[in-house]
Amino acid sequence: AAAMAQTANRLLASYDADQNKKAAFPFDHKSRETWHFFPNWSNRTGIALNQLSETQRAATKELLNLLLSSEAFQEQENIRLIHGLKKDLAAPDNPRHLYHLAIFGKPSGKSTWGWSYEGHHLSLNCTLVEGRHFAVTPSFWGSSPVMITKGPQKGVEVFKKEREMGLAFVNSLAPEQKKRAVLDKRKGPGTATRLNRNAYMPQAGIRFAELNKSQKIKLLSLVRVYAGKYRPDVIRQIDGRKKIQDTSSMTFAYVSDSDKYVRHYRIQTKDYLIEFDNGGGNHVHSAWRDFDGDFGRDLI
Repeated sequence: AAAMAQTANRLLASYDADQNKKAAFPFDHKSRETWHFFPNWSNRTGIALNQLSETQRAATKELLNLLLSSEAFQEQENIRLIHGLKKDLAAPDNPRHLYHLAIFGKPSGKSTWGWSYEGHHLSLNCTLVEGRHFAVTPSFWGSSPVMITKGPQKGVEVFKKEREMGLAFVNSLAPEQKKRAVLDKRKGPGTATRLNRNAYMPQAGIRFAELNKSQKIKLLSLVRVYAGKYRPDVIRQIDGRKKIQDTSSMTFAYVSDSDKYVRHYRIQTKDYLIEFDNGGGNHVHSAWRDFDGDFGRDLI
């Protein structure tokens, strides 16, 4: 948290007047709780990477590295690469350079502040209450396609674990378990600023207690994929306040019309919602949400 505040302040000090106007906002600014994953979204807050110097871009990456695991940092790099392949990668207006950073409030080890980083198929939101208590939801990750199949970057792939582990878990369910787990219709992660818990009640799907030992291990491993996008020390703190793997309230539900991939699945507890959507097997939307604590609301 201290390193994150130092890096953010270094960035703020480096901005000129125009950059500061685009990138820095009061903590209570209305856009702090506005997020989206569309490309070229007109209401996006923050300054784009292509409007930053090399030093400022390096500091932005440093901020991301302080929040994310090394694997997740590389995944966001790959997401940007995938979305930039149809244009000249070196061009300043290439889509991979149109990801925006916004800082809200005065970064310090005592004040409440936050930052967001988002663009096409990516929305990361970090809130630090009293400078040290982390909140990292809403956390949205997506891509279309999910793999580069030709050219110099051939083989780059994203969301392999989410796809393969989700399918392996579904395939482990017995016929009677599948009946309890199947959803009537696909929903998919949306961008509601405030999640309506009632819309997800009663919880759909099969309860954790109804799984065998092997299935329980598979499901908990899948949950860790989503939480594991963030640094272990960040996740330990969040889990200490509000258990991420709350097996007493955990359910799993899914929609599938193919034996090669799961079109949609949902993991839900009394506090958290994980949703994964894979339209056509090659277009992923996924999100981790906190019903009461998105943007640190429960802490604030």
